[in-house]
Amino acid sequence: MRLVYFDFPGRGEAIRDALRLGAVSFEDERIGHEEFRARRAAGALPFDVLPVLVLDDGTVLSQSNAILRFAAARAGLVPADPIEALRVDELLDAAEDYGGRLSVSIRIQDEAVRAALRAELAQRWLPQWFAILERSLAASGRGWLVGGALTVADLKVVHALDKLVSGTLTGIPTDLLAAHPALEAWRARVHAARRAAQG
Repeated sequence: MRLVYFDFPGRGEAIRDALRLGAVSFEDERIGHEEFRARRAAGALPFDVLPVLVLDDGTVLSQSNAILRFAAARAGLVPADPIEALRVDELLDAAEDYGGRLSVSIRIQDEAVRAALRAELAQRWLPQWFAILERSLAASGRGWLVGGALTVADLKVVHALDKLVSGTLTGIPTDLLAAHPALEAWRARVHAARRAAQG
């Protein structure tokens, strides 16, 4: 199978990680914006967005969370316990909710409006999300967001947090996680697991 996405982390990296961690064979096709526009114009993208997953029989599947869940199932990154699996889905959906708030601020052209949205994110919504994540870590008690092993929720959320503190989002302080040592320690564990899978 072949994962098609841009040559940056975005919505593709958690999928790449899941497949690598599960030793699932895949082709990592990275394309530029011009090629993306050409494929969209040709009707090659079911929802006109990336990533897409092209199965060996040529079937093209879309929507990043759907692909991520498929990859996680293939890679064994979903807990066998149905309640823990549900908690993983909760976190995936919560990441989408908070990511949606950020996406709105990215699409806004008016700088003053964007600055106000980013300030609200930094002062209200992101601390709320961090508190939820800290509660998940505490409830797990085993160093991961859900259960006793790394799951797809850890992958999805770590990339969301990496984006937040990357310095690429004007108005979002890069030291947001300084007051959250448990989250910082968790991020280090997730990235260590990712590095091990990349060889």
